[in-house]
Amino acid sequence: MARGVEEAGISTVCTTFRRDIIELVRPPRVLSMKFAPGRPLGNPGDKDMQRKIIEAGFELLQKDIHDMTITDLPFRLKKFGLF
Repeated sequence: MARGVEEAGISTVCTTFRRDIIELVRPPRVLSMKFAPGRPLGNPGDKDMQRKIIEAGFELLQKDIHDMTITDLPFRLKKFGLF
């Protein structure tokens, strides 16, 4: 889907927790993190980490991409509890 959107002239950034699969799909720009499924920007309410991930995405949009670029982000999820 990202390649089709890019062909229409709109740049994209994908996030993934499964680098092995994204390498098969080959979207143009990818942020890869070692997060659990369903948490593409980290834990709910962790505004600092979410801001850093979004900023990394904007930085990736500034790069001239010819094939596929994967940026591995060093973030780790903090334990998240309800209480």
